[in-house]
Parts: sequence; structure tokens; C-alpha cells
Amino acid sequence: MVTASEPRETPERTLPRDRTVRPRWMREAWVGLFAVYCIGFGVYGESAYATLNHKMSRVTTRPDVPAHYPLLVLHVLAGFIAICLAWCQVWPWLRETHPRVHRRIGWVYYTAGVFPSCLLAFPVAILTPAGQAVRSVLLVIAVLWTTTVVAGFRAVMQRRYEDHRRWMLRNVALTTTIVTSRILSWWFVDWTNDWLPDTYGHQVVLTATSMSATGLWAALVLHLGYVEWYLLRPRKRRAPVRRAAGSPVR
Repeated sequence: MVTASEPRETPERTLPRDRTVRPRWMREAWVGLFAVYCIGFGVYGESAYATLNHKMSRVTTRPDVPAHYPLLVLHVLAGFIAICLAWCQVWPWLRETHPRVHRRIGWVYYTAGVFPSCLLAFPVAILTPAGQAVRSVLLVIAVLWTTTVVAGFRAVMQRRYEDHRRWMLRNVALTTTIVTSRILSWWFVDWTNDWLPDTYGHQVVLTATSMSATGLWAALVLHLGYVEWYLLRPRKRRAPVRRAAGSPVR
């Protein structure tokens, strides 16, 4: 029994134990997979152009335009730098714990990678002999890619860091669209040949170019759709901390 003369014990503040919180490295394990996804495709894509042998090009170039292949090589080289560094731009741990490293990598990503690559994407898209369907989607991607990189750069120069983060998420989604589009295009070609072989009258070239455009459109919609959902999704609010009965408010 506690009398009036005896000091009353003050119950300590109790915090709810959240057993569902995982370590940060587990929550950001996707970064490693994304890095393999980017760097693996970057090495694969650049390997065909590192020798400067136009016969190894994975994209058909116009023989009547001698500048087409050099423009393509420069576009791929800058794109290689952009794709290999894209995962660093969306790594929360690097941005929060090592902001100086994040900024330096970002400068390389901008100046040597994504910015020159997106500018070179315009002549490469216009000169493509793959048809109007492929040309149209490549130009749309080039416009959106350039818009996001300029908007992201402008935001960080004005110290609007949250806007910069949002624009960079969109930009990285566009940077890696080409990776997903290649996978989807190969799958669409196989699916069309196996299930709908009469779609293009068994014309191999027409099937390949049409499915290439379809893969690009599908990848563009998937990547931007996911990023916009991520940015607009409702955020969970932390539940208020409950104090034990009779505990003082500090």
C-alpha cells in the first residue's frame, strides 16, 4: 500500500515494439538486383560497339548516311555510362549517408551519361531504318528523357531537393526503359511466332520491327506507370506513441 508520505513510483514510458521492422540492408536489397540489371545490360550493349566495327552493330544503320554509325556509337557510349550509374541515383542509403558521393556520381551521370545520350537520341531515332513505328516511340522517349533530365538538373540547382528526387526517379525509369524493352521485344517476337504466326504473313523483318516498337511502348508505360504510382501512393503515418497509465508527459 502506498501512503501519502511515501514517494510514488513513476512508471517508465513504454514504447510499442515493432517486430515487423527489418534491417535497412534487407529493405534496400532491391538495389543490388537493380545494379546487376543495369550494369549487365550496359556491358552487353556496349560490347558490340567498343571495337568500332560497324558489322557488329546490333542496330541497322543507314549506308547512305555515313554519320549514322558514329552518332550511334556516341549515343551508346554515353548511354552505357548512364545505365551503369542509374542505380546509384535511386539508392536511398547512398543519398542520405554519403551525399557528397551521391552528388559526384550524379555529375558524372549528368555530364558524361544521360544528357549527351538523350541529345544524341534524336538524330539516332530520326535516322533509324526500322520504320515509322519504332521512330515514333524512340522520339517520344527522347523528348521525355530530355525533359526529365533538364527538370531534375534545374531543381537541384534551385535546391528543390524533393522535386529533384521525383524528376530523377522518372529519369532513371526512362534510362532503363531500353533494358526492359529488349526483354519484352524478344518475348513478343517468340509469342507472335508461336501463337499468331499469320499476323504479319510470316515476314520475319516486319515481325521483328513491329515487336520492337511494341516492346518499347510497353516498357515505357510500365516504367513510368510504376514511378508515378510510387510517387502518388498514400504514405503510411506512424502511429502515436502510447504511454503507460499515469506516466508523466515529458
